Formats: sequence, C-alpha cells, structure tokens
Amino acid sequence: MNKVFKISAIIIALLIAIIIITPYFFKDKITEIAKVEINKNVNAIVDFNDVDLTLFSNFPDFTFSLNNLEVIGVNDFEKTTLFKSDNLSFTLDLASVFSGNYIIKEVHINNSDINLVVLNNGKTNWDIAIKEENNVKTQENEKASIENKSNEEGFSFAISLFKITNTNINYIDIPGNMNSNIKNLNLSLSGNFTENNSNIDLQTSIEKISYKMDNIAYLNNADINFSAKILSNLTESKYTFKENKLTINNVAVSFDGYVSMPGDDIYTDIKFKAPDTDFKSFLSLIPAFYTEGYEDIKADGKFNLNGWAKGIYNDSSIPSFDLNIKVINAQFKYPDLPKAVNDINISTNISSPTAELNDMKIDISKFHFSIAGNHMNISMILKTPIEDPNIDASFKGKMNLATIKDVYPLEGDMNISGIFNTNIKLKGKQSDIDKGRYNKFIAKGEMKLANLNYVDSDFPTGVVIHNASMKFSPRFISISNFKTTYNKNTINLNGRVSNYMSYALSDGTLNGRFELTADYLNMNTFMADGSTESKSNESSTDNAENIEDEITQALNIPSNINLKLKCMIGRVRYDKINIKAIYGNMSIRNKKVGLDNLKMEMLDGKMNMSGYYNSSIIDTPKVNFIMDMHGFNIKKTYKAMDMVKKLAPLMGNINGTFSTKFAYNGTLKNNMDPNLETVNANGVLSTSKLTIKGAKSIEKLADELQVNELRTLTTTPMAIPFKIINGDLIVSEFNTTINDMPLTVSGTTKLNQDINYKLKIDVPRENLGKEANNAITKIEETAKSLGIDVKASKTIIVNANITGTTTDPVVGLDFEKGKQDVNDEIKDVAKEESKEEVNKQVDNASKEVDKAIDNSNLTKDEKEKARKAKEALEKEAKKLLDLW
Repeated sequence: MNKVFKISAIIIALLIAIIIITPYFFKDKITEIAKVEINKNVNAIVDFNDVDLTLFSNFPDFTFSLNNLEVIGVNDFEKTTLFKSDNLSFTLDLASVFSGNYIIKEVHINNSDINLVVLNNGKTNWDIAIKEENNVKTQENEKASIENKSNEEGFSFAISLFKITNTNINYIDIPGNMNSNIKNLNLSLSGNFTENNSNIDLQTSIEKISYKMDNIAYLNNADINFSAKILSNLTESKYTFKENKLTINNVAVSFDGYVSMPGDDIYTDIKFKAPDTDFKSFLSLIPAFYTEGYEDIKADGKFNLNGWAKGIYNDSSIPSFDLNIKVINAQFKYPDLPKAVNDINISTNISSPTAELNDMKIDISKFHFSIAGNHMNISMILKTPIEDPNIDASFKGKMNLATIKDVYPLEGDMNISGIFNTNIKLKGKQSDIDKGRYNKFIAKGEMKLANLNYVDSDFPTGVVIHNASMKFSPRFISISNFKTTYNKNTINLNGRVSNYMSYALSDGTLNGRFELTADYLNMNTFMADGSTESKSNESSTDNAENIEDEITQALNIPSNINLKLKCMIGRVRYDKINIKAIYGNMSIRNKKVGLDNLKMEMLDGKMNMSGYYNSSIIDTPKVNFIMDMHGFNIKKTYKAMDMVKKLAPLMGNINGTFSTKFAYNGTLKNNMDPNLETVNANGVLSTSKLTIKGAKSIEKLADELQVNELRTLTTTPMAIPFKIINGDLIVSEFNTTINDMPLTVSGTTKLNQDINYKLKIDVPRENLGKEANNAITKIEETAKSLGIDVKASKTIIVNANITGTTTDPVVGLDFEKGKQDVNDEIKDVAKEESKEEVNKQVDNASKEVDKAIDNSNLTKDEKEKARKAKEALEKEAKKLLDLW
C-alpha cells in the first residue's frame, strides 16, 4: 500500500512539474507569433507589459495572457487610446500548441476601456486593419525575423466561449453630434461554434448606459440586461431566438424570429413586444424621470409596445417594419409636489410596408397631456418622407411655464416662468411649396412666448425673453418682436426663414434673412457661460468628455443653412477689446461664414473687414480676409492681439498710430487658433510719428554705440512694406529718420521667434560712443605724425545687425565702413600734399643745378649738354608725379 502511495505521489509530482515547466518551452515562441500577428494586421501602436502562459487556469489546455495591453491610434488619433485592458487571455488547445498551429478555444477580456471616435471628416479610430495589399513586405520581414517558422504557424479559431467582464465603452460621433457611454459591460457568449448547428447562450448586462444626440439625452444611466438562448445554423449563418428577455430599466421586451447573415446582406424576421406594462415602467425610459427619486413617483395607466421587422438590411435597403406605442389614461405625481401631470394619452404607429423608406408612415394620432390645467394637444401624420414629404400636423396648447415646478422637481437653483402659446396647422406636400403652389399647402398659426425668465446654475443672472413671435405661412416663418436680455446684453431680432418644411423633413436648405440690433454686448459673459459644462450626467459622461477634449474639432458650419444677417451694434466688449459702431453684413452658406464690408471702431481706430471662414475641410478650416485699418493705437493693439505679440513684439514699446490695408489667408487648428505655419499676408504699414522706448533690441544698440540718445527714439512717419510667408514676417527695406538721423531697415521675424534685421544709421560723430570716436581720433593722429593735417567727416555710417530672438536680441556693429571713409580721406590728402612737396623739391633741385652750371668752369658746349641732361631728369620726375 505504501508503495502504491509513493508511486502515485511521484506521478502527481511529475504531473505538477510538467504543468509548471511545460509553458516555459512555448512562452517565447507564442509571444513572438502573437506580436507578428498583431503587427501584420493592425495599423496602431500596440503595447503590453507582460505575457503569461500557464496550464493551471484551463487544464489541460494552455492559457496565454497579454497583461496591461494598450492600443493607441496614429495620425489623427495619436492621442486617443482605442483599447486598454488589464488582461486579454486566450485558451489554446493543448495539441495545437505542440503542432505549431495554435487553435484558440476561448477569449477573455477583463477590466477594459474602449474608446470609439468618429471625426468630422468621417475617419474612425477603430479602422486600424492593415489592407491586404500592404502586407506583402511585412510578411517577408516576418519570415526573415522568425527562425524555423513553418508556413502553417499562426492562430486559428475554434471558439466555444467569448467573455467580456467589467468593460467600459465610450462612443463619440462628432459629425452626428452623438455620444454614448457604457459603464461596466459584462458579456458571455458560449456554444460549440465548430458545429453547423448548436445552441448559443448569450448573457449580457450593462450597469449604466447613456446616449445623447443633438444634446438631447435619450438614455441616462439606464441599466440593461439581455438573456437569450439562440439556435445557430453556421452553414446558413442563421440565428433563431428561443428563450430571451431584454430589460431596459423597468421595461421588459421579448423577441421571436431569426437573423440570417449568409453574406453582406442581413435577413431579419423578428417580432417583439412589451405587453401590458405599467406606465411607470415607461417613465423609466425617459432620462428626465429615471433619476434619483424615481422610485417615489406615483403613476397610473398602461403602456404597450409591439412591432416587427422583416426583410433585408444592407447599405441600400432596410427591412419593412411596424412599431406601435400606446399610453392609455396615464398620470404621474411626485409626492413632494402639489400638482400632477394627468390625462396622458399617446397613440403612435411608425410603419414601412416595404424596404423603401419613402413608403414609411409616421402616425401620431394622439399626444395629449395636461399640466395644472394647461392642456397640450399634438397630432401628426407624415407620409412619403424621402421623395415628397406629405404632412398633416396640428400643435395647439397654452402653458404657464411657472407651473412646471409644481409637477416636476427642478434641479438646484433652476427656475422658469413665462407664458407659451401655440396654435399651428400644417397640411400639404413639400413639392407644392417647392413649385410655388402655395395655395395647395396650408400653413397657418402662431407661436408666442412672453416674459420668459430662466435661471439655473449655468445662467445665475437669468435669461429673459421679453417677447418672441413666430407666424407661419406656406412661404416662410416670420420672426418678429424677438427681444432677449442676458447679463445686461439685450438683443433685438427680426426676420424670416423660408424652405423650413424641406429643412425639417428632408435635409433641405434653410434660407433666412435677419436684422440684429443691440446697444451693448459683452461677449466675454457669453464665452464664460459657454465654457461651463452642465453638471448633469457627470457620472456617465466624464470619460466621453475627456476623450472629446483630446480630439477637439473646429467650428463646423452646417452645409444646409443659407442665412444672411444685417447687424447694427452700438458697443461690444470682446476679450480685452472695446469695439463700437459695428455695422455690416454677415452670411452663413455652404459651410462658410462670410463678412461683407463689416465696419467697426476699435483700439482708437476704424476697421473695415471682408472675408470668410470656411469649414469645408474641418481638419484645417480656412480663413481669408481683407482688412483696412486706420488710426489704430499701436500699444493697445499689441496688448489686445496675441499674433501681434508673436510676430511684432517691438510694437509693445511704441507709442503712436498705424494704418494698413492687407490681405490675409491661412488655416486654423482644431481649437480655432491660427496655424501660424500657414499664415500668408502682404500689405503696407503706414505710421504716424512714433516714440520707441524700452525695446530690448534698441537698448542693446544704444549700449553698443554708447549713444544714450538712442534709448528713446523718435521717428518720422513711415511706410513699411511687409509680407508674411508661411508664418515668417518679412519687412522690405524702408527709410525713415530717428532722432534726426537717417535710418534704413529691413529684415525678418521667423515663426520660431528668431530675428535677423539690418540697420544702416548715419550717426553724428558727436553722438558716437567713446570706442568709435577713439578709433577715428587715432587715425587722425596717425595722419598728423606724417605731417598731414586732416579732419574726418562730421557723421559716420554705422551698420547694425540685430539677430537672436525677440526675447533675447543680439546686436552686432560694423565700423569698418566709417573707418575706411576716414582712411581714404587721409590718403587722398596725403597724396596731394606729397605731390606738392615733390614738385617743390624738383623745382628747387632744378634751380640748384642751373646755379651750379653757371658757376662752373665748363665750356659753353659742356654747359649746354649739362642743362639738357638736367631737363631730361626733370621731365622724368614730372612723369612720376603724374603717375602718383
């Protein structure tokens, strides 16, 4: 017995040893193949800290795990994490590991975050699969880098379990103005997927899900559970619902039928229903009600939902469908509030008998409710919505908005009051409006709002709409007497919009003309409130908002709006600038905001501006303007405009005015700041008489020249031609006078703030510093030692080169030209004086020779010969003087 026990113990020990040791033989190889498979198929940055391979977790199969896996996007999504998981594990068939053809049986994703993003240009961050035609080179590199790798090595799938635990998903669709947040998703999908027919068990739960579109919350922290038994036919890719139950908050829905996906098309034949559900359960689907305190709401009435979908779904077709929603004799009341919302009756049918959406019919035959004696009745039938919307709608009711607080608990400091009236009738086809057959289309009635006062934490001072009236006709909606006040900003607006039916029902273009008048607008108060995020739904949307901050997009102008606005504004405060007498025209059309001869007074001057902002390419929106500026205060302009600080920092040390007319174009970044590398402009800057004091470059120039008079400069009026090329400021050569000294300037300021300016100054000698004057005096003294009396010019040309950066300039001086001028003058004087001295010496020598000949004992002929020789020497001396 002991022997058997010992043998058994040895065998068990050996098995444990094998289980522990075996993974080490395969870990490196499987890890290397995993990296190859990832790099071969994914265009993203993929990283994981560690890998594990064990036989313990799913004995006898291997479990291969990637720990702290992270997938980060590239290019447009370089800051966005697509996928992050504490652990991603695969169960590998034991035999397949030994054969080298690794079969994955189970996939487990644990504690993960998934971020899905759609940009305005349509790009998605999950589209990271490398196209097959680009894989050839990658595959060749793989073969070279993996030794002894057979062509069959890799991963294949025979999955029986796919499981996700504790996973959060954020979805942001910027062009669709949609976002969704899923918190704590758990999903288990199990079954034998290797068999043609098998039963699949699906279990899904979501702790919280929120969904917003166009800033309207359709779900707010809803909890979802879905349990289903599904019969799968893998040969036909057909999945039939058996036992199942979907619950959204307190509403339970069941399904019958199947979904089939044999190819690109999806075939559906499904029925669904939520029969005899109480009205309070229906309220749980409405985000405004499914909040804290929902359990205490008292509600009566019935809610019924049922429908079906049958047909093919693909890019060009949808299944026919039918959806019925009914609310019967319902009411609700919060226990702490004095009044109820009652007499709620809703009857809605949305159906499409064919695969053509144009055959869809939306029938809201009844939508009625009453709030504290205020009744609202809505009905609408919409047919042929795609090709020619045909509408029959009625909106009638009156509401004292102050009664809302009596039936619904307002958050925090929120309060609302005012009177809302509507009585509108619409009936007819859009085609009749489009073709001018206005007598065939009924559009009449009016919507009024009076004395609305709205206050909440974001608008603590309140928003007041004194009056607003919208009158409907077949041709247009007339907006009149619109007057609103916010933070002492009062705006009056009058105008009208046309083609409103096409815009509302079939994405047509909304046309409009408006006149906006205001005495005073403080834009800073609008921007401050606009930056304040709503505190509601924070728990469900924090992550989504953080991601959206990382991928901020520029202002995207709708393509289907054509509005013209004539504005007349007395005064505007924008950032640090006070602007007054604003009048001109603006337009919004074809994804552009245009300015046409917009005039204003600011910074002590006047400006006339025309141009546009174009968001057609939303990644790089364009701006193109022509600006005519007259009499602007230079120092005030510097303080108010950041671009001026970057390109012309010297303006911060100048007192005076400037005028300019220049053309400007470039692109903007996602945050609407100028992309300076794309800025191009050209024009001429004209200035008044200027005073410059305290500029670093000028201070250094004064130090180098030792001329204190240069520390404060006074100039004559200037005309400075300039260009900006790809963000670099280029100043062409111009002439002026500083402190009565002629000056020539040219140079550049680079985008990186490097500067290189050349100055030529005609400086009086008496103003020069000790060093410069010592150099010139030395030359004069040298000339005197030669017996030459010379004086240098009263002025000297100094060439200065200012380099370095705008914040740390370097001044270099060149006296060589001045010195050379003095040297040349000395040489010229010395030359003339030397000629005169030699002439004198030659003449004296000639006279001495003549005297010597006359007093000699030479014969007459010999004296004659001596004089001729003397004359020949004198002639040669004269020739040498002429060549001096």
